[in-house]
Amino acid sequence: MRAFPFVGLLAGFVLWSVAFLMLYAVQATGCKLGWHLVFVGPASLLRLVLSGLLIVTLALLYVIDVRCLRPASGASDGERRLIMRVSKIVHIAAGAATLLTFAGIFWLTLC
Repeated sequence: MRAFPFVGLLAGFVLWSVAFLMLYAVQATGCKLGWHLVFVGPASLLRLVLSGLLIVTLALLYVIDVRCLRPASGASDGERRLIMRVSKIVHIAAGAATLLTFAGIFWLTLC
């Protein structure tokens, strides 16, 4: 993505959209298979799997941020730096959207 900074504008929300689809796919599958009735400690198996999906998504957002959304050390092109800065802001918004989307798994009934 360093060679194509425009991809950084899309990366965060593309990952968010995949995580959003996975959230509902895992939730529907878990309800159908009865994972909400299997308890592992104080939480159901379904809630733990969805929490794990949230952690993996946030970790991937962090990796994208650290590895791909940093301007090259010798870059002097102002337009490239501006795109990278906007990409960073959009990426932070995608992280906030991920947290907001997944927040319900902690207190809402899952099925």
